[in-house]
Amino acid sequence: MTDCKLIIESLGGWLDGELGSSDAEAIRVHLESCAACSAERRQLEKLQVSLKSLLVSDVPQIAFEPFWSGVRERITTKRSWYEGIMEWARPTFAGPGLAWTVPAVIVVLLAVFSLDSFWKLGAPRNNFAAVESIDAHGRNVALLREDETKTTVIWLYQNQEGENESSGENTETSPSF
Repeated sequence: MTDCKLIIESLGGWLDGELGSSDAEAIRVHLESCAACSAERRQLEKLQVSLKSLLVSDVPQIAFEPFWSGVRERITTKRSWYEGIMEWARPTFAGPGLAWTVPAVIVVLLAVFSLDSFWKLGAPRNNFAAVESIDAHGRNVALLREDETKTTVIWLYQNQEGENESSGENTETSPSF
């Protein structure tokens, strides 16, 4: 343990007496021979003395009883089940958590409604297709409508014999569409 970086990281534990005897002895020997680490030790000792004097002088002025009674009350008070759920959910619906919650709910709803045929939600669909034929002076029109895919196909055609099928009359021949 002769590396200065490791010694400086261990100085706090050494000053507090938290290190084992072999590590403490290695740090003590290093501090005797290294001026930089000794200067770091003196700074930590000054900081420790300053903090100790500040805390010792201000501790009698601090009222700890309200703090400890509040802690005791929070420990002993039995919460209801909905308070536990609200405490669990509060971080989700506050701040950045809400930014992820809203899109997640939207994705779940889209998934549920896109799988409505799988889950049998909503009205049942029928696959109804209708073909209608219209005669317009020798030109025939046929429509195909399919409800499920919302498809409409329109055929325009002319009778090859040049006859109007619905009236039985002959019409003059014109180019086909």
